[in-house]
Amino acid sequence: MNKHLQIGILGLLISFLGALPLGTLNITAFQIAVFHDVSNALWFASGVVLVEILAVRLTLSWTKNIDFSHKAFFYILPLIALVLLYLSFNSFVAIVDGNTFGENPMPIPEIKSSFFLGLFLSTLNPMHLPFWMSWNNVLRSKQKLLRTNGIYVSYLIGIGLGSIGGLLIFILLGNYFLESFNQFVQTISLIIGCIYFSFAVYMIFSLYRYHFKLKTL
Repeated sequence: MNKHLQIGILGLLISFLGALPLGTLNITAFQIAVFHDVSNALWFASGVVLVEILAVRLTLSWTKNIDFSHKAFFYILPLIALVLLYLSFNSFVAIVDGNTFGENPMPIPEIKSSFFLGLFLSTLNPMHLPFWMSWNNVLRSKQKLLRTNGIYVSYLIGIGLGSIGGLLIFILLGNYFLESFNQFVQTISLIIGCIYFSFAVYMIFSLYRYHFKLKTL
């Protein structure tokens, strides 16, 4: 198989499978598709993927200069937790207000553009860099990710397509709920709010565990 095609397929598979586990980004894509439309959700996904591709390109170019010390996560985790708590609160408010489809505001009202919301939330995602650094090292050790012309481009294209594909599943699910389960809007808001809240609690727990570890060193 052509090396460019092979690395493109590998990038696609890795990013597609990485986009499937429940997380802030795919849940938000689902929420936008439910409460707005597929077009807005696709713009959101485009912003998410753009940041991911830039993050991967960063890991490919400056791996040795990237410091993933725990101090970086100590500063970013509180911000992520606050954003997740806000998203959770916003979903619960939709229940109290009795919103129906099409009336729910964007998860972060100050950001009116779904594309910029995707950029914002994807930038706050702490897993882009360590996830892709790990996979880059694996692929390089297997002699799949070579430093030759066009290989990186094929790799990044595959990653972009895979991430869009993974998010598209959640977008289509959201559209399906919009068309078939309009009466369950409050239940959907409750589930999404609980998921966001669970992620926030996990981030706070991770911050506490790390802080406690620092104190004992």
